[in-house]
Amino acid sequence: MSDFQLHQLFSWLSPSYPTGAFSYSHGLEYAVAGGTIRTSKDLELWLGDILSQGSGWNDALLLSHAYRAETDAQWFEIAELAEALCASKERHLETMAQGRAFAKVTSAVWGLDLKPAALPVCLGRAAALQSIDLSRTLRLYLHAFAANIISAGVRFIPLGQTEGQQVLAALFELIDEISVRAERAELSQVGGICFLADMASMQHETMKTRIFRT
Repeated sequence: MSDFQLHQLFSWLSPSYPTGAFSYSHGLEYAVAGGTIRTSKDLELWLGDILSQGSGWNDALLLSHAYRAETDAQWFEIAELAEALCASKERHLETMAQGRAFAKVTSAVWGLDLKPAALPVCLGRAAALQSIDLSRTLRLYLHAFAANIISAGVRFIPLGQTEGQQVLAALFELIDEISVRAERAELSQVGGICFLADMASMQHETMKTRIFRT
């Protein structure tokens, strides 16, 4: 993997990339408002479960298979599955809106023909088209996924910036483990059991006052 490709990947997963990631909390806002998450340790455990047994795992698996799709038909099947797996209206909004924005910007900047789809599916396709290493793409995607939710926690719990970085550092090993598994796993292993996180996402839209879109 060249330095140029690494620059591409860093730019795609940077907080400054115009996907609007900063406006989504992945249901965390409701979990904090309801008192489920109060401390940095609560956030670490919550996010660790999402990464290993929820939408983080599913995203990594979908990204991996979108990357390896050999035909457009296979890619579209994965894109449809990614959309169907959204556990709530707001989860659907989160991944599809970011995916559309990613496809639009990345196609314009790099001259790619990216169709709108869930964010990890679009990223997998873009990385494959640019011959960017799948292993590093998975790791950096999950890193960015976790960092964005932690950023929401820093603002809303609230936590200090140092505590936020401590939570992220504590998840590095888990991110690596999930990336290795997702790169090798069959698509049939998709699925999750993070019911409280899914319910938080569903209940978020009923909050009277909201900072985040999800």
